[in-house]
Amino acid sequence: MNSKPHPFQKRIKYQGDITILLKQVAKDYNLGKYKSHEVVGVGYEDFNVILETDKYKYFVKFLADFRDEKECKRYVEIINTALKNNIRHPKLYKSNQGGLYEIDTKDGMIRLIVLEYIDGKTFFDLKQKPTEAEQNILIEQAALINKIDFKPTFLYDSWAVVNFLKEYKEIKDKLKQSDIDLIQPIVDQFSQIDIESLPHCFVHGDIIDTNVMKSKDGDLLILDFAVSNYYPRIQELAVMLCDILFDPKKSEGFKEVYKRTLSVYQKYIKLTYLELETLPLYIKAAHAMHIIGAAKSAIDMGESEENDHWMEAGRQGINKINLTK
Repeated sequence: MNSKPHPFQKRIKYQGDITILLKQVAKDYNLGKYKSHEVVGVGYEDFNVILETDKYKYFVKFLADFRDEKECKRYVEIINTALKNNIRHPKLYKSNQGGLYEIDTKDGMIRLIVLEYIDGKTFFDLKQKPTEAEQNILIEQAALINKIDFKPTFLYDSWAVVNFLKEYKEIKDKLKQSDIDLIQPIVDQFSQIDIESLPHCFVHGDIIDTNVMKSKDGDLLILDFAVSNYYPRIQELAVMLCDILFDPKKSEGFKEVYKRTLSVYQKYIKLTYLELETLPLYIKAAHAMHIIGAAKSAIDMGESEENDHWMEAGRQGINKINLTK
């Protein structure tokens, strides 16, 4: 008997019984016999499932149907590049098709990848922030990612800080006046930045609470390189400093976190004067992008707890962060 499709299954073309596809995946990857599965309820784009077989558990990422074959292959290439450079990322499994797996269904082509299952939780699910030691590990990982000599094919990401002005212009008329009052001063300053003059490199671009997993053994892993790009280098730190390195409950200590972040990062990469001058504004723009992105998501897909989280996080960040000397 077919099970009712999970609401997140709308992200992929297939609307039949997902168990059928998972059984095929388990067979073709030699993962063992299918036992059960659980849908992962966090995230905006892909359809993520924890597959359990008689051997073990595995993380199956059904790639959203807006991702074409070229984009999916790009994603696999980025994961392989990260793993090759010893970045803390779950292992990518391969079938006889390689890292990217395709199933042609009556609803259309389904593409997916299978990753190592990590017995743990993201910091978003843990509802806590990393300790100072854990923060330092993540900052070091960010620097190591930024040192990788790799320029993937460009992919537009509506949440990326480089697209702040464009995305704000598109959504401004639908924002609350209180949010416009928060964001407009940042827009005025950000419009003066020459983005192209900033040093660029390979950037994960989304090292946030939902994309860092802490295993039960205490190991940290960085997830989801889907929106990685060749970006201004400070975009990596700005995204981290507006989320996983920012605790709104302890905002009075943010300046110290900020200084330590720069100190740890610059053991690996020395930032330029322009980057150091621009980073505080870039962080505020990253907070503003949470408001913009969540507002757009609410319009496209309806209100959700996750939208509310990002909206409030953006507001608190703009209100509470002050890095003026």
